[in-house]
Amino acid sequence: MSRNLMLLFLLLCPLSTLGAETPLQVRFSNPAYPPFLGEQLAQGGIMSAVVREVFRRGNVSVSYSWYPNNRALQLARSGGSDGSLGWTPNEERQQDLLFSEQVVPFRMVLFQRVGESYPWQTLADLAPYRIGITAGNFYSDDFSRLQQQGVLKVDIAGDDNSNLRKLLVGRIDLFPMEWEAGQLLVHSQLRSVQARKLVPQAREYWTTPLCVALSRKNPQAPELLARFNRELRKMRSSGELARLITRTRQQVYDQLGIGEASAGLVARGSS
Repeated sequence: MSRNLMLLFLLLCPLSTLGAETPLQVRFSNPAYPPFLGEQLAQGGIMSAVVREVFRRGNVSVSYSWYPNNRALQLARSGGSDGSLGWTPNEERQQDLLFSEQVVPFRMVLFQRVGESYPWQTLADLAPYRIGITAGNFYSDDFSRLQQQGVLKVDIAGDDNSNLRKLLVGRIDLFPMEWEAGQLLVHSQLRSVQARKLVPQAREYWTTPLCVALSRKNPQAPELLARFNRELRKMRSSGELARLITRTRQQVYDQLGIGEASAGLVARGSS
């Protein structure tokens, strides 16, 4: 009888479930970085929506908690969470974290006040100027090296919004941010008369992938990373990734009421 019941179960059970991978769970400690990440954003932001869907296809359930920028990363590095979204790999971080393939590209530019000129060919040419940076953020290997050597004069703040306001009132001369994220922050956090006083430079000083970071202290991290990269590649090849990014980006902009400004931002910020 038991054998007959087992055969009946196998006949009725969908074939897809027979070969399904073991369900896994992953907990991320995330910073706010609109439009990519944010607790109050539609879908939690572009990266949150993408990561949730990619892992869903790999039979992994995802949960997000939200923290200040530096705290979010430190929780992942210490094993207080399973990982964090929206980080770029570097040698120091890779000691504690495993990084996924690129989810979206990250294009760093320097924001400045309208009408001022800060010519440069290499980052070392920025030595005469005051540069705002945000605690916990990484601004490229070259930037870190020049900062450690004392070539670059940096002023540290706890968040990007504080740095934008310091730039607005002249306490710093330049502030590096991702092009789209910086533009969105300017338009969503400052009054229009203030926003018109800040612009990104046309030239990018660094491009890098924006990735999922997984804590090496989690024994399931290699398996989680393998599933994520596999499903991400499938979505990229099929065009589903680009469609999901476009759809979520528009939801975020609509929610924030950026309106007509979104067209110009999305044109360069699209992935």
